[in-house]
Amino acid sequence: MQERNDVMRSFGSHLWVEVAPHRWLAAGSARLVEEVVDVIGDGKEATIYCCRADEHLEASWMVAKVYRAQKFRAFNNTSRYLDAGEIRDRRQRRAVQKKTRAGRGFAHHVWIEREWDTLNLLYEAGADIPEPYAHSADAILMEYVGEPGEVAPLLLRVELEGAELREAFETLLENIELFLACDRIHGDLSAYNVLWWEGRPKIIDLPQAVPASGAPDAYALLRRDVHNICRYFERAGLRTDAGAIAERLWKRWLRGEL
Repeated sequence: MQERNDVMRSFGSHLWVEVAPHRWLAAGSARLVEEVVDVIGDGKEATIYCCRADEHLEASWMVAKVYRAQKFRAFNNTSRYLDAGEIRDRRQRRAVQKKTRAGRGFAHHVWIEREWDTLNLLYEAGADIPEPYAHSADAILMEYVGEPGEVAPLLLRVELEGAELREAFETLLENIELFLACDRIHGDLSAYNVLWWEGRPKIIDLPQAVPASGAPDAYALLRRDVHNICRYFERAGLRTDAGAIAERLWKRWLRGEL
């Protein structure tokens, strides 16, 4: 109940932190969300709510991803995905490095900002991801993928065959390449965080995305992403070569060809 109230407090008024620079949002809109309808996802880090959009907006439905600071998974594996150097305030940076309770709270908000920034960067570049709408201190409001009462299924739950199987594989590889061109690696990509709707994938869960140019194990993360995707398609009957694909992408990125 508290999370629902927080969603309405932030997005049902003018208390959101930032709105994406997309034209559909009318200037001076009194609110973005009219009602929090239901929980459509409940993970370790966040709860996903289906929301009814304000009647004056183009989008009829939205998703609010509400992070839980007390269950902040990334804080337990900070070194791989979150560089404390990203935090400018010295006191906050020290708290994150020491993994104090306050540090978990600071890292939690940095995590949200990172997903927001990554969503905007990749959406503007044309990646197959949900459109970001707005964010508050603890949540991100974004595109609802599916229809009312029918949330898009995870790729893991979809059975693809023939030409559609090959096309889906190639589309996901194109997205991994586009991420790289934007200096980003998803870092946790698999069939568990790809939605499938109307013949297209939508890649989700991007807070742990890292810069290809800055992460010390960027190539290892890229290889893991590619291997995870290839494994799904191999089980569906498609022959792939994850190692060769990852190596080719990485070399092209290093040469500035993406």
